[in-house]
Amino acid sequence: MPRLLLLTPSELTRDPRARRAAAAALGRGFEVVGLCGRLGGAEAVSLDGVAVERVGHERVARALRRTGAGGVGEPRPLARELRGLFRIGRVLTLTAQLRAAARRLGRFDVVHANDFTTLPAAWLTARATDARLVYDAHELYAQEEASMPAAYRAFIRMFEGPLARRADAVVTVSPPLACELEETLRLARPPLVVLNTPAREEIDETERRAGPLRAVYQGALAPGRPLGDLFAAVESAGAVELTVRVAGADLEALRRDVAARGLAARVEIAEPVPPERLVAALAGQDVGVIFNRPRSGHYDVALPNRLFEYMMAGLAVVAPQLPAVAEIVDGEGVGITYEPGSPAALGAALAALAADRERVAAFGRRARERAVERYNAEVESAQLARAWGLDP
Repeated sequence: MPRLLLLTPSELTRDPRARRAAAAALGRGFEVVGLCGRLGGAEAVSLDGVAVERVGHERVARALRRTGAGGVGEPRPLARELRGLFRIGRVLTLTAQLRAAARRLGRFDVVHANDFTTLPAAWLTARATDARLVYDAHELYAQEEASMPAAYRAFIRMFEGPLARRADAVVTVSPPLACELEETLRLARPPLVVLNTPAREEIDETERRAGPLRAVYQGALAPGRPLGDLFAAVESAGAVELTVRVAGADLEALRRDVAARGLAARVEIAEPVPPERLVAALAGQDVGVIFNRPRSGHYDVALPNRLFEYMMAGLAVVAPQLPAVAEIVDGEGVGITYEPGSPAALGAALAALAADRERVAAFGRRARERAVERYNAEVESAQLARAWGLDP
């Protein structure tokens, strides 16, 4: 039986993209072994059929996330560069830890690296064992932040391109990102695109009820997604109730913020759900919200998991007018877009949908149809098989 080593920098069993890759590999007859760091400090959940080895310890991420991650301020130049040096050291440490663990795990036929931070260890492992190397680039790493530490940006540029060009296949998350990576990494051919789509699943066909529009934001806390923008949009939207289900946040602090804004009757801060329930947890909602403040060119080419989860759940989508996202939301007729980074524009979009519930229902039906037909993990698994060398 061929063996596939799947690497992630943070808890693999919490990573929806890695989970889908594992399921696809198991379905293609691989023995799948997971190897991950502990960046972010998330706890493991179940992942049937995959043995996962973990390395390192996360001592600081949770505290750092609670001191302004997702805010609008920028660190001072010296602090920014010190942070960059810390990140370089963390990548080097993770590389050593992953490589040592991979050596203990034996030989593999395919080594699949998720994110730049696992690429050096994956390349060393693939070279040592004559395995096929797949680089799964989820971001424009050198442009991921508006104020990227110069040293860390230089570090990424020094290693990402040369190692990506040595990979047998490069995979990424959207067609625009594939074009950017082909150019910036000077690849010989375009990366394969594997969209962040969930598996097909049955949904609870909840009857639409009268009353306020039920909107949901389901995602993770991150720079560029200040939840205050979302709350401000709901304040101006009128007849809208919002559920916020966000990982990596201090939920009690968010509840206090909601209460201070006088929104406790309209905004629920809900507990995050396990990755296998991301679609099921959306039952009963009308609209899925995507929001951010675009901080770099990365946002133009990103296609977040939550877009496709909302579609699979049969929700209308409200999203910023950014090229990659708008191409699907507007092009497929599954929702409406608004001016990026504007809480007022997001509020107006929600208010427009609250006033036209038939339009909301039509968007939701179309979203569900397209998810089942096209935007699902079963369709995308063919591209993964190509990356792993199984199909021409």
